[in-house]
Amino acid sequence: MRSISFIIISLMLCNCLEKKTIIEIKEDTTTEFNSLAYEEINIEFIFNSMKPSFGELYLITGSENKMFPPENRQFEKLNSLGISFIDGQYYGIKNENKIGDGVTLWLFALKNGEIDYVDLNAPFDSIVMEYTVLSNQVESAELVKNVFSAFKDNLDVTIVFEGEIITDYKVIEDRINRQIERFRRELNVEPGTEEALKLVWGQTPAYNNSNN
Repeated sequence: MRSISFIIISLMLCNCLEKKTIIEIKEDTTTEFNSLAYEEINIEFIFNSMKPSFGELYLITGSENKMFPPENRQFEKLNSLGISFIDGQYYGIKNENKIGDGVTLWLFALKNGEIDYVDLNAPFDSIVMEYTVLSNQVESAELVKNVFSAFKDNLDVTIVFEGEIITDYKVIEDRINRQIERFRRELNVEPGTEEALKLVWGQTPAYNNSNN
């Protein structure tokens, strides 16, 4: 009788351990899944000379902020990129369908490594481009290349990607392509589709008309 009881208890313990292992594997998979879905491309352009004021940087939008007249007009060279000033703080290139936040890529101007729009007369040290591969259609990556090339060719900047100084866009292009293939292989989803947006936003995002 004791032997039977021991066997039953052993089986119960084994079953509990198996369930615990399954839960842990599921949690690890979910964490990795979420991490993969939100993986972003971040590129920092550090201004070596001629660090722009707010008014000077604003010229990338194709217009001039009358309250902050620029002393230098070098950023006018970038006004063909289609960059807008968004939410009174950030820059970005809007997408045509306005799904989600309505922005294909974001640009955040930094002072001392932080977003600071309190003192608009103080120059910015760098600007960071943020692009989420999964939430954008594959062809949207061309915008990343356009911004990279425009900053590299027209401004005195040091370009940093994943902690390394780079001069060739191919490093970023390879990373984007690897992410796209991984999304297709591991998530079985095509970037920029409704299914992909559900993974990024948690649900199908509504059309955002606030950026019209």
